[in-house]
Amino acid sequence: MVDQATINVSNGGRLAQSKNAAVPPSGRAPAAAEAPASAGQLASNVTGFGENLLNMAELQARMSAIELRQNFEALKVVAAVGVTGAILALAALPIVLAGIAELLVTTLGFGRGWAFLTVAFASIGIGLLCIVSAGVWIAHKRLGFPLSTEEFTRNLNWVRTVLRLSGRGRTHRG
Repeated sequence: MVDQATINVSNGGRLAQSKNAAVPPSGRAPAAAEAPASAGQLASNVTGFGENLLNMAELQARMSAIELRQNFEALKVVAAVGVTGAILALAALPIVLAGIAELLVTTLGFGRGWAFLTVAFASIGIGLLCIVSAGVWIAHKRLGFPLSTEEFTRNLNWVRTVLRLSGRGRTHRG
């Protein structure tokens, strides 16, 4: 993978040199290397390209699996704490809401029905505020597949470059 951009000249493509290779002053391979490729060389080049694509796909899958494990590890503690809190809150919620409504009836002189409705709508508002806050909080977390996405973009660019450069230098007969 170190020398991804190198294309064999024998397949008729323009030579895309790596950092370590010598580049002729003209930027093109010597004329002797531009001879038409034999069927065996072409098959070998296609096979090599296919093998490189499979290697890239395998490495991409491995990187995605590692990032997925990292995402699960990051969320494991948060999920456990969140589930525990949700269970406790749900268990206590009816009692707390009924108690608040009864306080409104005895201290402020609300009718029982109005007190229960007031407490219910206030609870819905607070619940919506919590949901929106959690959505904003999770949006700022560094989750997802940033490395895999970046590497996949590089791999696609490499494939495009190889395919684009592999057709250069050939003589087209019409």
